[in-house]
Amino acid sequence: MNYKVAVVIPTLNEEKFIARCLDSVISQSYPFNDMDVMVVDGGSKDRTKDIVEEYKRKYQNIRFLNNPGRIQSIAFNIGVKSSDAPYIVRLDAHALYNKDYIEKCIKGLKTDSERGNVGGRCIILPFNDSLWAKTNAILNYSRFGIGGSAFRVGMKPDYVDSVPFGAFPRYVFEKVGGMREDLPRAEDNEYNSRIRKAGYKVYFDPEIVSSYYARPTLRTSCKQMYANGESIGHLFYVDRESIGLRHLVPLLFVTGIICGVLLSFVWLPFFFALLAGLCLYFACDLLASVMAAKEHGWKYLLQLFIMFFCVHISYGWGTIVGMFTGRRLKK
Repeated sequence: MNYKVAVVIPTLNEEKFIARCLDSVISQSYPFNDMDVMVVDGGSKDRTKDIVEEYKRKYQNIRFLNNPGRIQSIAFNIGVKSSDAPYIVRLDAHALYNKDYIEKCIKGLKTDSERGNVGGRCIILPFNDSLWAKTNAILNYSRFGIGGSAFRVGMKPDYVDSVPFGAFPRYVFEKVGGMREDLPRAEDNEYNSRIRKAGYKVYFDPEIVSSYYARPTLRTSCKQMYANGESIGHLFYVDRESIGLRHLVPLLFVTGIICGVLLSFVWLPFFFALLAGLCLYFACDLLASVMAAKEHGWKYLLQLFIMFFCVHISYGWGTIVGMFTGRRLKK
């Protein structure tokens, strides 16, 4: 089959989401029969494979591929090499995609041959109806919470440093190579940086819309933020240009707390400096929580106040750990 678009969907234990993801791909305005849809699985222990097999029996252009390396960067490379379609769209099983998502991605790539990646806005949805799940979804829209990436808060088309669930021309993959297979996370940051260094642009179009399900509890949110922060620490040894200032703020915050506590034992004024810094932070935390709660509901105020602090600490500490554990990575 001469497919026009290779759709690569990395999975690992996604039985709760893979059917909804595939349904949103099947219902795309872009001709479904022109897509080579590959679910590249890292060894799921749930019903992910069984669900995909059911779709395979109905649609001949849906495939299930094994990913012995488990992580998403390897899954992406497997999918790209398993198809010869001229365009590649990397999707996440944990998300849904507006009906015109792929059509607008491909149109965006065809508009300008210098575009090496095209993506859009990501709407964050709560995992379920619990208070913490809804709080986490709200937090993702706050500049104070996650840093204000264009794909979360941007509303104007622009060239940016990164977009989620991107679309790439195959000639870009052939020029810059695949994603780094030693990066379990932040592989897209590094890949987009490499794309830009090769002379291509990363384009953000707010009319390209996906919806992503946020983590459902405070614990899982902190775990995710820790892993994200750790990946930023790894990037210090791979490509520092792929790290933005917003990625470093939690690191500076946590480092400031640690240094303030240690130096307080040496000289008392450091304790007062630490106390003043924390008071300023919590004042900003409270203000951001009030502003978000005013828009979404006052019942989220306390949870937002707690979650802002916890995810910042988790991300910052993860970055510190990543800077130590990432020394073995090579540029």
